[in-house]
Amino acid sequence: MEIKYHHFSNVDSTNSFAKRELNSFSDDRWTAISADTQTKGRGQNDSDWVDSPNDSLLMTIISPQIKWDNSKIINVHMSASLAIMNFLVDNGFNARLKWPNDIYIGSGKIAGVLSEASWQGDFCNRFFFGLGMNVRNAPNGYSFLGSKYLPEEYRIPLAEVIVNQIMMEKKDIRLIYEKSLFHWDIHCDWKDLSTGELFRARTTGVCGDGRLELTLLSGEVRIFANKEVMFLNSNKNF
Repeated sequence: MEIKYHHFSNVDSTNSFAKRELNSFSDDRWTAISADTQTKGRGQNDSDWVDSPNDSLLMTIISPQIKWDNSKIINVHMSASLAIMNFLVDNGFNARLKWPNDIYIGSGKIAGVLSEASWQGDFCNRFFFGLGMNVRNAPNGYSFLGSKYLPEEYRIPLAEVIVNQIMMEKKDIRLIYEKSLFHWDIHCDWKDLSTGELFRARTTGVCGDGRLELTLLSGEVRIFANKEVMFLNSNKNF
């Protein structure tokens, strides 16, 4: 496995830059683009990601030429998210996942991920996996690794574990992902964003298309896509 690295002092967004400048990068190897800061950092569904300049790990990994269907993309998203979580755990941090795009340490979000794809017909021909992680500092209410850590120390090791995890193609990746969610199988408070309804439910599955399965106290099962439901809290301390 070979990964080509490109680092910039600032870009608008590593994902946006990667997609815009795609023809500048090799199509026969993995590529990792990183930056010290982003002027227009993005999360899922065009939400904002605000970094502390020089204190965050900001990176997008670009696949070589591929031919993946949508189910493969979902599995790759889960694999890459798990790779980040496991990397943090292996380095002594109590990391867990939050569906669908966040990594937590303790009760605070430390990182967000953004998966995007370039399509050719019915298949993805290039895949972009973006990561924003708080390393030396973070906004109030968010987690970070600690002031002694440097973002540049983690770029190459983290890119390598992400790509390695993607290439392993574990068949049971969805089951592993489900059980790595900090809200897995415990009663939590949720909000239906389409109706405003507040309800209490357990996370009991992640569907093959990436949607979240929640089981209410009544036993009713509901399925939600990203941005259709909001996690509020739980009765468990992390």
